[in-house]
Formats: sequence, C-alpha cells, structure tokens
Amino acid sequence: MKSDGHDVNVPLSQESFLLHPNFFESIPFGNSILAKLLNQRVAETLVDDPTNDPSVSVVIRAFNEAATLELLLEDVDNQLFGSEVEVVVVDNGSTDKTAQVARHHGAQVVVLPQSSFSYPKSLNVGVEAASNELVFMTVAHARLTNVHNLHAGARHFGRNTDAAGAFGTCLPNKNASYVERWSTAADINLTMARRAQRIKKAGMGVLAANCAMIAKRAWQELGGFDERYQAGGEDTALAKSMLENGYEVVKDPALAVHHSHGLGLRDSVKQQARQLQMLGVPKEFDRQELLERRPDLRINASA
Repeated sequence: MKSDGHDVNVPLSQESFLLHPNFFESIPFGNSILAKLLNQRVAETLVDDPTNDPSVSVVIRAFNEAATLELLLEDVDNQLFGSEVEVVVVDNGSTDKTAQVARHHGAQVVVLPQSSFSYPKSLNVGVEAASNELVFMTVAHARLTNVHNLHAGARHFGRNTDAAGAFGTCLPNKNASYVERWSTAADINLTMARRAQRIKKAGMGVLAANCAMIAKRAWQELGGFDERYQAGGEDTALAKSMLENGYEVVKDPALAVHHSHGLGLRDSVKQQARQLQMLGVPKEFDRQELLERRPDLRINASA
C-alpha cells in the first residue's frame, strides 16, 4: 500500500461480503450507500491475496456475555482467511456460561478476576496469551462486519515490517439506540468513502481496542498497554507511542465492526465527555462511575 492509500482502483464487486446487511437498515440516512461503500472497501483489500496473510490471534474481552460471544465467534468462524486463526477469550470474572461458550468454539480462556480488572490489564493479559505475532482485539458484544475482516487488517503487516497497528471504525450494532444510529451516520459514511491510509496523529478512536490489530513485537517493545490508563485511553496512548517510535498505523475501513452500547442521549453525552477527558490523562478505574454512564452494563452490576 502506498502512503496516500489511493493506489488501488478495484471496481465494486457484485458480490456482497457483508455478514449482517440487515444491521444497516435502521441507520437513519445513507444506509444503502454505506453498505455499498463497505463492500467497495472490502473488495479493495483483495488486491492482496488472503492466502498470503500471516496467522492471527483474536483476543476477545468478555464479562457475562455468553449469548453475544456465541454470535461473535460464529462471525470469526465465517472469516475467509487463508492462515491459522487462534481465539483467546479474556473472561473478566463472568458468572454465566461465557467460558463454556468460548471453549465450545475451541477458544483458549484466560480468567482475569473483577478485582484485578482494568481495560489495559485485560488487553495485556490477552495479548500475552496469544501465540501469533498478529493480534486482533475486540469485545464480546461486537459483531464482525464482513467475511474479510481479519484479512483487512493482516494484509498490512505481511509486506511491511514497519506496520505496528491497523484499525477500523464502529458501525451500529443490532442493539444500537436511535441516538447512536443517528449521531454516527454522517461520520461513518465519510469514513467509508475513504480508502485505507496511514495516519499521522493519534486521537480518539485511533487503534480502538474493539476493532484493531497490532503486531505483538511492537506491543512488547513499547511496554504493552500502559496500565496507568485503567479506565480507558490505553489504546490511543499505544498508537501515539507507535507513531513516535517510527512505526506505522493504518486506518482501513474494511476492518470495521458493529459495536454499540445502546446509549440514549444523556448517556451518550456522558460517554463522549469521559472519552475526551481520558485522552492523554491516565485515569483510575472506577466501577461505579462506569455503571453510571453505561446502562448496558448495569445488568451485570451484581455479578
């Protein structure tokens, strides 16, 4: 891939690569265009042969999410990928059947008790357990968008020794609120209109740990995810460190996942404000504060 990310001119395939085309229907405007753009971005990844991709480990963080984890693992099983795919599930002290579901799909389960949980800690535990050089990171309530998600990330590492990270963006999931669908629609269409390109500056959403792939060697060299960022922001901090140390980070729209929290207007504003506060400022993990701005997690508050 050339540095401007505009070296590929692949016509839109008539074949749909999307795993969940129905998820696009509830996006308030531009949904059909968005689906076509994502198919175009995926078609462009096929200039690189998927059979040449390096092996990948998929690290999934989960807490009492047996039902959604089952669906995500089915998406992983449906990937058209030419190399080995290892799955590592970091179980953050679940009391449901999360671990059983993971093992049923052949995944390795690493348990991180709730008492030891932080976002960077759970990521470091998962990446450490991964046996492959490339690690794709996501969460149990996400869904993959297309059959070439893993290829979209892995292709950037196979021929570029300076590549340390690749990431996509988040599209609305099945449980997305109206606010989430509306607020992201315009931004997502703009993102999908652009081809894969190297980024120059790390900001919010760069290398987001629900749709990102990293090189384990770079993660090790840079000291892993900074565990001072207990409450989040560790992914952006690592991306910044990668860029400062001469590594390359690529944004590839074809690496997108479906990920939502079902937040209404008030909670969406609180979530955005919290994310802005965390940029460049390590925060301690506060479970009560998290529950106050994330009603989707309150159901697990007593677990």
